[in-house]
Amino acid sequence: MKTLLLGLLLLLGAPALAQTLVEVTAVAAITSSLDASVRFPSGSFKAGRGSEAIVARIPDASRFNLEVYAARGVAARLQPGFVQQILTGFAAAGYFVENQQETQVAGEVRTRYNLRDETGRAALLFVVRKGDELVFAFGVAR
Repeated sequence: MKTLLLGLLLLLGAPALAQTLVEVTAVAAITSSLDASVRFPSGSFKAGRGSEAIVARIPDASRFNLEVYAARGVAARLQPGFVQQILTGFAAAGYFVENQQETQVAGEVRTRYNLRDETGRAALLFVVRKGDELVFAFGVAR
């Protein structure tokens, strides 16, 4: 009877233990891969052609070394969660949001996140959303 009860308790506690183990493993993997760069969620890819048009929307773009990325598929449709994943990745890399500004221009929503690390180095996340499309630019101050 004791064996059955112990087995039942282990089975009931196993999902919580497994979830905790997965979370610890994921955090360790993310932290170890984030030295000077930020790891983006799956579903994002580096944008090549057309990235100049996104950079042109940023008034002080010349202050930053910018790279442009785009989300595709399900990731683009889950825009708020996707952006939250990106900000979490930045936080894990040591960049925290100082302020946020959102504007709407020509049917697209542009959100600018000004970030800073503990040494005071500035960074920028600029997100452009229109319909199911999501494009973002990230850069560290030159």
